[in-house]
Amino acid sequence: MTPHESAMQRRRELGQAIVQLRKRHNLSQERLALDAGIDRSYMGKIERGERSVSIDKLWAVCDALHITLTELVITTEAIHRGRDLRD
Repeated sequence: MTPHESAMQRRRELGQAIVQLRKRHNLSQERLALDAGIDRSYMGKIERGERSVSIDKLWAVCDALHITLTELVITTEAIHRGRDLRD
């Protein structure tokens, strides 16, 4: 896998983690975007792994989900390693 392909895969895994955590908190994509101060269409691109996201936007997403950045990273890593951390 090339570095570019690896980065794309990691973005998809981050997006999957955000979706998983959003659903765990019973939030729509629109509600999460609104609470995080992010445009809904941009949030969709983040969740699909189509956009790189700044650390500031990640913190806003975590704040809207009432989680830590650490929890988001752990969930992303679990997805990368093929594990499921759902309750």
